[in-house]
This record gives sequence, C-alpha cells and structure tokens, in this order.
Amino acid sequence: GQECGRRAGTENVPYIAAMGQAADLLTSTAVESSGADETRQQWRLNAERMEGLRTRLLNNLQNGLGEENIRVNGPANPALRLPNTLSVGLRNVQSGELLKIISNKVAASAGSACHASGGGVSEVLKCINVPDEFARGTLRLSVGPGTTMEEVDAASDIIIAEAKRQIAGK
Repeated sequence: GQECGRRAGTENVPYIAAMGQAADLLTSTAVESSGADETRQQWRLNAERMEGLRTRLLNNLQNGLGEENIRVNGPANPALRLPNTLSVGLRNVQSGELLKIISNKVAASAGSACHASGGGVSEVLKCINVPDEFARGTLRLSVGPGTTMEEVDAASDIIIAEAKRQIAGK
C-alpha cells in the first residue's frame, strides 16, 4: 500500500461508482422514501459542520504560523473545496519529517492524494503550480462528522509546534 501501508494503492472502481450512485440518490429531490428528507438534511448539516471545522483548522494554522507561511492547495473559493478536507502547504517545512514526529498524535498524510512515496514533490502539486517551498510541506488533513473542535485545536497545536521546530532549525 501507499503512505507506509496506511492506505491502499489501487482504488476499488465498482465501489467508487456505487458511492457516486448513493450520492446521487442522497442529493436527488426526485427520490422520495421514508426518511429520505431527514437523511438529506443530516448530510447537509454534517457538510456544514465539517466545513466549519476545516475552516477552523486552516485559521488555526494561519494564526499559529502566519498567513504568509500557509498556502491552501486547491480552489481559491472555499465553497468549491471538499467540506472535510484541507490540503495545505507549510512554507519551508518537510512534511515527511513532520509526519514522522506527529504520526502517533495526528492522522495526516503528505503531498497529494495521487502521490506515491518517493521523496519528491508530487506531480499533482507541480501541475497546479504549487511553489516548491510549500509543496515539500504539503499536508492533507481531514475532519469527519464525529470530529470535535477540541480535536481540531489539539491537532493544530501539534502541527504548529513541529513546524516551528523545523523552521527554527533551518
């Protein structure tokens, strides 16, 4: 597997197609069944809540490291990003080294989702013109429906402390 055995390397295409169909059913107003409206409403509430947590995570990192040292990878408009996922580059930080230190405290991954381990900068990050000083420090962080603000704040503090340690050591 990729990411040191933490996730699979080959995606299960039939399951992905089924997930797409489930998402279509969930968001379709044409489907009317017992509980469908409640399910849709809960889905929307979860998405809004996760977006708020994602934004809090980003704000914490910007406040702790300085906005000039943080670069969001992806659409400039936050409404066009996944509500639960933050891909962010930390200037002059080595994400692989950072993850070795924090991996028992914070679940995160480095580079892009399409990046195989190899130590170099992800081709995806290169293609979207992420400057090298940010690309090498790219982290992918996710929140879920059960994630708490306290967990987001704790993860932010851990990431900030290790990033500052790396930056001070340069």
